[in-house]
Amino acid sequence: MTSRHARFATPAAPESVAFARDRILIQLDAWGLTLEQNTREAIKLVASELITNAVVHTEGPITLGLYLDEDRLLLVVHDSSRTLPAPPDTCDPAETESGRGLLLVNVFADRWGSDLTPGGKKVWAAFDVPPQLPAATSDARPQSQTARARPRLRIVSEGIALAGALR
Repeated sequence: MTSRHARFATPAAPESVAFARDRILIQLDAWGLTLEQNTREAIKLVASELITNAVVHTEGPITLGLYLDEDRLLLVVHDSSRTLPAPPDTCDPAETESGRGLLLVNVFADRWGSDLTPGGKKVWAAFDVPPQLPAATSDARPQSQTARARPRLRIVSEGIALAGALR
């Protein structure tokens, strides 16, 4: 059962990427969602990649949805293109200019996928988030319920480098 949700639309324009990404982070703050910095940065990066893909591959408006359950955040990007993204393991990043963003989505989202819709497609990414408990009981959560550790990003002259183990 979804406990909170928000949706908004933006035009398929390059300046929409920063606007939409910032709007997502503002919404998470408004909900009072407590996140580790790595998780917050992962959501920011994945949102940027999914929104950029929608801007590049469609001309109509883009609709973004955020759905927060007890321990999961779902980010959904709807656009009018009916072309589903290619799985990142079918792309050779050394030989193509596209597909690299989905490699990042694959690493930083806990799950992701895409589906055709009557008006185009939706691409979604799910993030495991800690249950939002009152401060007095937040330390009582069993260790097994914590979200997986995310690799850290490092900016290098060749692009983005991942530090740490990948799954």
